[in-house]
Amino acid sequence: LLKVFDIRLKNLGRIIAPIYKSTQKLTRLYDNIEITMSSLDDTLLFFNVAKDEADTIRMGPDENELLPYLDSINRLKDASDALKQLDLDSASQSRQEIYELLRIGLGNLSQLFSQWLKQHSGGIDPVAYHSVADVPTFPTDTEKLLSMLATYLNLVNDEVSYDLKLTKTYAGIRTRHLQKSLAQFGDMSNGYIRSNSFDGPLPGQNRYSEAASRSNPSEVRFCTIRNEHWYEPGTSPFAQYTVNIVKLFQAERDLVRRIMPTVISEETFLTTADRPFETYIGTGEKMVSFFLNSPLYEVLQALDVYGYLLENDSVFDALLSLRQRHHNGMAKLLSRLQLHLSKSFTALINLIRSPFKDDTMPKQTGGVHELVYNTLTFLAYVIIYKDLLTNIFLPLGDGHWNQGSLQDAPNVSQHASDPSDGLSIFQHYLRDVIEALSHMIEQGGKQMKRPALQFVFLINNHSYLARALRDAMYAGDEHS
Repeated sequence: LLKVFDIRLKNLGRIIAPIYKSTQKLTRLYDNIEITMSSLDDTLLFFNVAKDEADTIRMGPDENELLPYLDSINRLKDASDALKQLDLDSASQSRQEIYELLRIGLGNLSQLFSQWLKQHSGGIDPVAYHSVADVPTFPTDTEKLLSMLATYLNLVNDEVSYDLKLTKTYAGIRTRHLQKSLAQFGDMSNGYIRSNSFDGPLPGQNRYSEAASRSNPSEVRFCTIRNEHWYEPGTSPFAQYTVNIVKLFQAERDLVRRIMPTVISEETFLTTADRPFETYIGTGEKMVSFFLNSPLYEVLQALDVYGYLLENDSVFDALLSLRQRHHNGMAKLLSRLQLHLSKSFTALINLIRSPFKDDTMPKQTGGVHELVYNTLTFLAYVIIYKDLLTNIFLPLGDGHWNQGSLQDAPNVSQHASDPSDGLSIFQHYLRDVIEALSHMIEQGGKQMKRPALQFVFLINNHSYLARALRDAMYAGDEHS
């Protein structure tokens, strides 16, 4: 009986097996139909995304609640990606509508980005802030929103192939901010030049030549007018310009790195700094041109400016490393200033050695000669920059200021104690200046028309020279 029952069960299994397989196929077919219908429904929804999101996109973002607007743009982007897979005319038309909305949406976000940037980009007074960390930029919350928006715009901009010019947007606003913040220093520099300029050598004359010395107003002024307003270190408007542009550039670079995506932050900062730096270099060129035709006492300011430029040259190079023209502009300023300084010190000693022309004769009073007073006061200030001067004098070589002078002249001394040491060369120069001054005093005494005035002139000027040297020695001991 069991055997018969087993046979019947096997026969039943053979009968049911085809039916079971057909049922499985039918189930899979049904599932596929369900998936297809669901995908079709989703695809059909993509055709309606443009219509659904149009009002939100055109209305623009709510700056207090930005995420809903970003969600709308994301839905448009997803729809565009999905419809891209369909080779249908209707899909192409819908994608065009979506692209237009994306363009509007990204444009609205870019405007919001600009609006937030402008809120704190109206210019500041950098003098009021001691360090880079003190320079105000944006409130923390605004900075975070700007960073989020910049990152999102840069990402979506690449995905939808839409050129937002995010770098240009940032640079345009922040460049104006930097220019407005630095304008006062350019104005002060130009104002100083206008108020202190006077006619230089006659056309075709070389400032440093013997032929031009008689009619050179700057040398005549140094020989005949006692200067009462000497330059104090750090007060040059261009030195202040240098300090503050470095401070603002460093603060701006740090801000760019916090706001802009890493891939575009460097280019954004360089673009932002372009015009302010070009304006700075242009002002520097005007200052150098002013120094070239100024009285010798302006060498003090030129020295100070040269020191500030030299000190910040590596900082500028690190900030603007990808801009070769920036490096060239700074190098040109330094080169022109160094050449001017070396010529000025040679011009001073040449002037002392032959000071008396028709328009520079000593006054018949027997008092301290203006050239003696100006030279000794000038040297007292120059000592402040001895470290800088040793670097200038060393490559020029020992005795370079005596080239063309007779070596047996009474005011030409022997060599420096160590011709390979810049300080030793500078000390040699000072000795030659003092000896030239002493000889000039002797020659000046001979210009006095009355014998009594000759002795008065010699006593007054030699006493003043000795007193100035003594004071300089005491001042040197205090600073050593």
